[in-house]
Amino acid sequence: MKYLISSVDTYRVGTVTEVEQLHAELKDDPNFELVSFNYKTKQIKEKKEVVDEYCLVQAKKVFADEKYPEVQVNIMYEVE
Repeated sequence: MKYLISSVDTYRVGTVTEVEQLHAELKDDPNFELVSFNYKTKQIKEKKEVVDEYCLVQAKKVFADEKYPEVQVNIMYEVE
């Protein structure tokens, strides 16, 4: 039997406001425990000039206890 214990997901969002919204969504999700959340602001430059910005978010989610994984988790990713 295989059990998914945890995962680290990386998201790209446009603004710090969207980072805060994503953080709230992940904290409230009953399917896992959010144990780590951080982000970095990245800049896209052309000829040394900033032309755009975005944020990269990393979130660690724990789905089950490592020693006693009582729950089997099915994860589905959708690409829009």
